[in-house]
Amino acid sequence: MAGNALSQFGCTDPQAINFNGDAIINDGSCLYEPTNYTPTGISNLASPLLAENSGVISLNASLWVLNDGGNNTSLYELDTLGNFLREVVIYNVENIDWESLAENDTHIFVGDFGNNSGTRTDLSIIKIEKEQLFNSTQDSVPGLEMQFSYADQIDFSGPSNAHNYDCEAFFAVDDSLFLFSKNWQDNLVKKYALPDEWQGIYTTEPNEVFNIAGMVTGASIDKNSGNISLLAYIDNELGIYNSFIYMLWDYSGHDFFSGNKRRIDIGSMFALGQTEGIALNSGHKGFITSEEISNIITIPPMLFSFDFYEYFTNDQAELLDHKIDAKSPIYPNPVKDKLFSKINGVYEIYGWPSGVKIKVGNYNGKGVDLNLLSPGMYIYRVGQSSFYFFKM
Repeated sequence: MAGNALSQFGCTDPQAINFNGDAIINDGSCLYEPTNYTPTGISNLASPLLAENSGVISLNASLWVLNDGGNNTSLYELDTLGNFLREVVIYNVENIDWESLAENDTHIFVGDFGNNSGTRTDLSIIKIEKEQLFNSTQDSVPGLEMQFSYADQIDFSGPSNAHNYDCEAFFAVDDSLFLFSKNWQDNLVKKYALPDEWQGIYTTEPNEVFNIAGMVTGASIDKNSGNISLLAYIDNELGIYNSFIYMLWDYSGHDFFSGNKRRIDIGSMFALGQTEGIALNSGHKGFITSEEISNIITIPPMLFSFDFYEYFTNDQAELLDHKIDAKSPIYPNPVKDKLFSKINGVYEIYGWPSGVKIKVGNYNGKGVDLNLLSPGMYIYRVGQSSFYFFKM
């Protein structure tokens, strides 16, 4: 009995290289092949207005962004093509080092917790009523500043960019805020929890730590699916940054690192600029914003989109619906026993997601016999083109 009980725990994601078909309960052990993805460039953002944009959220078919420390205490509304729509000034507050945006049903939150020096004792969250912000007749609304501190920080001497008490990312879930640290020193990420309102100075302790092997600059959660994206980068020590996104899903409660954790590498600073903000607008789609780089070279602030559907789904039939090309030359799809193609010549069939080559042949118009294939998703490759199909 004990053996059967233990066998229920394991990796439950069929896309993982250590998938356990006998596992019923996900224990967070899933491992994945290295994955690369190229975000879709949408537009350059207005510069100098948004040259130092740092945080973004997706709301009501618009994007809201902010600029980091030393800039105006303003939020900027953009459409999803990056066009400027509106500026709203937040008063009664300062922009010491604004870094991130979050939202729940009733409020927008600004994270004034950028702390490159490691010396700040005035970290804060700014709370703004959505009803006031969305009132198009108002060009300024009040913000409520709420200060907090880290229980584990006892040394405030820094040094700059060489400590573990910076932060540039958070999101809200119901009446809680979850912060993700930017650890310059050890490249881990710590998760802190805060309520959505308090009096005085709230002290928070880290309650999860994950070896993200980089520095987190953005976080977003899709409220419907619970899927989470953490945007981060790694410095190769030559001053060249490579960006990546960690996807988190199928976790327990608010233990966000207890479930699946998949890293997606998205490119270097030369293609993306300085990636700063991320905003999911569904369980698998979203936007990335980057800050302007103006050192040796100049790279403008930019807006990108991404669609990670294929990395989130465990349902191969659903994936087929998402990926199927109406102009695909193969049919029927799904297929039971014989697959036909409109293109003659050499073809290859690969398992998905394993990528293992299963069958090679020379198509002559008589169909490809699939009776020996197990039900599941496959890739049919002809020439330089690949097409997904589902074997019933």
